[in-house]
Amino acid sequence: IYLPACLRQRQIFDIIMKRKILVSISGGRTSALMAYLIKKQYGESCDLLFVFANTSREEEETLVFLDKVDKYFGLGVVWVEAVTHFGVRKSCTSKVVTFETATRDGSVFENVIKKYGIPNQKFKHCTRELKSNPIKHYAFANGFGKYGIDYETAIGYRADEQKRVNISKIEKDKHLYILNDLGIKKADVNFFWSKQPFDLNLADYEGNCILCHKKSKRKLLTKIIEAPSISEWHARMESEYGHVCPPNYKGNLPVKFFREQDSIHDLIEESKFPFTKAVDQSRDTSGYSEAVAFDLDMDFEEE
Repeated sequence: IYLPACLRQRQIFDIIMKRKILVSISGGRTSALMAYLIKKQYGESCDLLFVFANTSREEEETLVFLDKVDKYFGLGVVWVEAVTHFGVRKSCTSKVVTFETATRDGSVFENVIKKYGIPNQKFKHCTRELKSNPIKHYAFANGFGKYGIDYETAIGYRADEQKRVNISKIEKDKHLYILNDLGIKKADVNFFWSKQPFDLNLADYEGNCILCHKKSKRKLLTKIIEAPSISEWHARMESEYGHVCPPNYKGNLPVKFFREQDSIHDLIEESKFPFTKAVDQSRDTSGYSEAVAFDLDMDFEEE
C-alpha cells in the first residue's frame, strides 16, 4: 500500500509506546486512515480495540465504507449502538451490532432525544450519549479497561484541526492524536485514499451523520437542496420533542437543532434564496484551500 513521505515517518510512532489503544472510528476518511496506521505500526506489539458507534443517522455510504475498511485492513471493528435507559439517572450503555444489523431508521438517536432533548451547539449530549458513553461502556464491560486509566483513546484529529486537539485530555484522559503528531493534513488523507481500491462515496461537506448540527450553514443548505427528503426526520424530532428540556436548560422552548435557534424549517426556507454552495474537496490532493471566502454566518462550524 502506497504512503506519501509524510505518512512514512515511523520514528514518530516509536516515541509513544502504548500498552492498550482504543481506536475510535467515525466512519470517515480521516479516522479510517488513522486506524490503518495504528494497525500497521502497533498491530503486533499492542492490544488494540477498534470501535465504531452507530447513531442510526449515519449516511449509508459511511456504513458501506467502514465495512470495506474493516475487511480490507483486517481491523476487527466492533460496531456498537447506544442503549438509552428511561426513568433512571443512568448514561447510555451499549449493544453490539454488525454492518448488516446496524439500525438505520434513526430510532437509536430518537431514544436519546426522548430522554435528553434535542441536541444543539449548547447541548452536545448526542456525542456524549450516542458515541462516547457506549464506546466506554463496551470497553469496560468487555474487559478492555476503564476510560482514561487502563487504555489510551486514539482520536482522528489532523494537524490542520488544531482547535479540536484538546491538550488537557492527553494527560487527563490519555487521548492520542496520532495524525496531528504526524503532521497529517486533509490533502494527505485525500492522497492516501486516491491510491486505494475504494473510497468513501460522499462529498466531504456531507459528513457522516446526516445534517449534523455542527456543520456550517453553507454545508447544511447545500445538502438540503441536493436531497430535500433528508430534512423530514429533523422536522419530526423538532415537532415531537421540541419541548423536552435538556438538562439545566434555561433558554426558550421549543428547542431547535441548529445554531442561533434555527429550526430545520428555517434552513429549508433559507435554502430557497441564492447562495454559493459548498464544494466537494475530498479529491483535492494539492493542498487544502477554501473554495469560497470564509463567511462568519455561512461557514462557521463547531470544534
